[in-house]
Amino acid sequence: MRAIQGIIMAIGVIAILIAVAVAIGYFLFTLTPWLQARMIPVAVTAEAAKSFDQKLDGLRAETKKAIESGEKKEITLTITENEINSKLLETLAEGKMPFKLSKPLINLRDGRFLVYGILDTPGVPAKVAARGRIDVANGTPKIVIEDFNLGKLPLPKGVAKRVEGITNIMVKLQLADWPLELTKVSITDRQLTFSARVKTVK
Repeated sequence: MRAIQGIIMAIGVIAILIAVAVAIGYFLFTLTPWLQARMIPVAVTAEAAKSFDQKLDGLRAETKKAIESGEKKEITLTITENEINSKLLETLAEGKMPFKLSKPLINLRDGRFLVYGILDTPGVPAKVAARGRIDVANGTPKIVIEDFNLGKLPLPKGVAKRVEGITNIMVKLQLADWPLELTKVSITDRQLTFSARVKTVK
């Protein structure tokens, strides 16, 4: 009888510990990530979003002209923090993203990007943040995630790599028919600059 009572008591203690762990995890999940504290607010305007579109239109036109003429041309595109954040907010507002994200923020400095946002997930919104860089691999951009925060939950080191892998798959799918061979990416002075070579038909 005492043995049974002891087992029941042990199970009860384990259940309480699990409940406490879940409560702590839930609490940490809802907290603001550490990386967000290092970020700076960015002004968002309709003019900046329009400027983003105009630059992309100019890039497409320049690329098309080079392809039609068979010219092996080097093209450079520079977009600012303001333009990126403004266009992202506009795209989210139009419902053109495959996920719901609120309070998005992107910072560009010292060769790195910082990203923050609140993902609309079942149960409770997830506050996520990431820090990384953009490398060049085989003529395409490769996202390298150096830090990844989900609230203030302590995450295994492998989580950042998994996020990195998923992100790069999405990038490759988006750039499957990209007529440019990326040669350089730089992040300086709150600007992102791409340099690429137009792929001509042989």
